[in-house]
Amino acid sequence: MNLLTAWRKAQVNGRGTRLTSNVQAQWEKPPDGWVHINVDAALFEDTRSIGLGSVARDAAGQFIKARSSRWEGLMIPREAEAMGLKEALSWAQASNFRRCIFEIDSQILAVACKGRCGRSYFDTLVLECITLFQHFDDVLVVFVRRSANLAAHLLAKAASSLSGSREWH
Repeated sequence: MNLLTAWRKAQVNGRGTRLTSNVQAQWEKPPDGWVHINVDAALFEDTRSIGLGSVARDAAGQFIKARSSRWEGLMIPREAEAMGLKEALSWAQASNFRRCIFEIDSQILAVACKGRCGRSYFDTLVLECITLFQHFDDVLVVFVRRSANLAAHLLAKAASSLSGSREWH
């Protein structure tokens, strides 16, 4: 019920304004023909696992589907965020979404998706994301404040009680 309440609240506030830094403070509808996917990750140190959450909405701001999953193993935050984006890209591809805006609350990841290469585990995950981009007609990865990413954040946190993944349509 808390997730549903938070999602409804995000819908009511969905006409947010853009800040001068071009970072969204509230959720905004995507352009016509695009799917808007919010993605987030949560760390559960006590169980040595991470939670991933994704919410897809259409150009009218209407709910399409959502996903919450739990992964065993502890990661640092930027790796967990990159894993979340990689899983959301695979999920969107399997859903046959062609034009997607992925909103994440990790600025490091958003910048890295523009082509930064390195040798860390994080960089390997980013390269996997960049490889997945080619399966779409158009992809944007945008950094947003957590307040604009609340539904995905709550789904990621809710994954602590899951043993795998769960999807809502």
